[in-house]
Amino acid sequence: MKEADVNANQYVVTDNKTKNINSLSLTKNNTLKIHSSPAYHLKNSKAQTESHGRSDRSNNFEEKNLNRNILNKTLLNKNILNRADSQTYKAVSKNAYVSKETPIRLSFQLMTRAEPAALVIETIKSLLAIKADDDEILIVDNNNTQMTLYEPLAQFCASLDARHNVHFYHIDSVAGFKAGALNLALGLMDPNCSHIVVVDSDYQALPQARVSIANAIERYPSHALLQFPQFYRDAGRVDIHSELNHYFNHHLYRPFNRKRALSTGTYAVIRRRALLDLGGWSGASITEDAQMGVLMHGRGLRSQFVPEVIATGLLPTTLHDLMSQRRRWIYGNMQVLNTYFSASSNLPSTSSLVTHSSATKKKLSERLAYMGAHLSQLSAWVNFTGIFIVLQLLTLLIITGALLFSTSLNIHALLAPLYIVYASYAIFLGRQLWAYMHDSAPLNQQTNHGAAPSLSNRLRAWAVHLNFWELGALSWWPVLWGQKKPFICTPKQELISTRKSVYAANLMAMPKVLLMLNITTAIIVSPFSLLYSPLLFGCAVMVCLLKVWAAKVMLANYSYEEYKVANERVAAESFITRSLSTKNLDGRSLGARNLSAKSFVTKNSSHPHTISIAKSEDRPLVSSFKDDNAVNF
Repeated sequence: MKEADVNANQYVVTDNKTKNINSLSLTKNNTLKIHSSPAYHLKNSKAQTESHGRSDRSNNFEEKNLNRNILNKTLLNKNILNRADSQTYKAVSKNAYVSKETPIRLSFQLMTRAEPAALVIETIKSLLAIKADDDEILIVDNNNTQMTLYEPLAQFCASLDARHNVHFYHIDSVAGFKAGALNLALGLMDPNCSHIVVVDSDYQALPQARVSIANAIERYPSHALLQFPQFYRDAGRVDIHSELNHYFNHHLYRPFNRKRALSTGTYAVIRRRALLDLGGWSGASITEDAQMGVLMHGRGLRSQFVPEVIATGLLPTTLHDLMSQRRRWIYGNMQVLNTYFSASSNLPSTSSLVTHSSATKKKLSERLAYMGAHLSQLSAWVNFTGIFIVLQLLTLLIITGALLFSTSLNIHALLAPLYIVYASYAIFLGRQLWAYMHDSAPLNQQTNHGAAPSLSNRLRAWAVHLNFWELGALSWWPVLWGQKKPFICTPKQELISTRKSVYAANLMAMPKVLLMLNITTAIIVSPFSLLYSPLLFGCAVMVCLLKVWAAKVMLANYSYEEYKVANERVAAESFITRSLSTKNLDGRSLGARNLSAKSFVTKNSSHPHTISIAKSEDRPLVSSFKDDNAVNF
């Protein structure tokens, strides 16, 4: 059997076998096809996808049976991203760059999963307002079987004029989660687009976004990755804004990291040819963006942080969602770090950065600089006090046991480890405080109402950060013994109706390990104890006070009043989504749900959009792309 030979403009499959299978493949006009087999017996066996190609690639595709071997990792990783046979790859070199004569065409790519349709539609509208005529907008809805969520979005995309170049795809299940969906988008995108712009579903582009992106590409023509900052448009929760923006305002803003930036996901501008050269997105980490940045540097490709706010998103709606989001960032970044030194490709090759062959010292300094920048960025949400938290716990257990069983041990000597514990806590707290005190929030000052943060603002942002202390110290430990965690999307909708339920949910979400440990320590070494230690007692009380103050600041930002504001937005979006869904369902036969695939057709039949929905009534379909290293569950 011959494998598919794919270049930038064609998809041809030659197969000598006649074995029918059910899976998804990519056709010449970049629509999704379903190949049915007895294993996927549908009520309507003759139902097929009506694929509507783009106006400039509307040639018919002669469908052939595909061997199962092609419909695994090889379909995208070897065929669409075929580096041995692809004409696209042959045109790529590591040092290739975008010249001023090369037209800048952008592919805005949104990966959605059970998002409110109204929210995504507003994001699409913001992109329509700023895109150039030859840019495209690609939406891949994945790992979601709720028709009421994705069909209104499909209908909206189908209703747009073809000149907008908007294309929607839905796949019930995609291996590799977001990385898998991004790889699908990489195969579905217009090959004439020079750059990919990753867009989160809630991030609305500002009017200057397209101009800023084009200017950045022209300013850094040899760079494979340009990362714009994340920013938030929520009216309240100022302290949460400040804590989240600290990464971009302080860590990534520093010149040391700015020219060695890793991707942070949304509004990453990626040169398409460089991503093809890399082999697509890796599913080895649940933070596929950071993983991609490290791998790019390992190939000698360059990146740059562009400190311009060009889009704004929404904060996590609930405190629980905020904590889950931070756990995912911590865990994914540590997955990248855990394999960092085991792969030589992760250590940047500076052959493209340093031209003089005898500049050995400069090469070494460049390699060390990249390693330092990677460690700085990947560990921004991480701290290494976990071993001291465990040491404190073990010390307290031993002391408690000695007191209960009246052993002959020198109990006062058992207090010695606690001095080490609090010394480490002091170093951690001091370093974090110093960082927040030196955060002048330059990105915030770009907004109309922005100003340099006051001392109070900086202290409160630091307090918010202290709520993640335990997460940064302990939640990444399972990475060390290879445990994997699923990719958990941050929900954009969560309704909590009463003050009591909000308070209870917030208390459940707050980390409490350090508070409980230090309350116990304070009791054991208090003035009323035989083990009284003024220094340890003062340290324990100080940590308790800091944690209580930090919790108070966090709870103020996620108070019932703040939830009411968020609920109004969520309720409005939910109402719009339900209205759109009801309207769509009323307009078609319920029997259509049993089809293996359904395409929505635009009003302009001569220039149709690509609106393709692939689904199975028996079980979710799995996309063609499968990454052997992906995090799948």
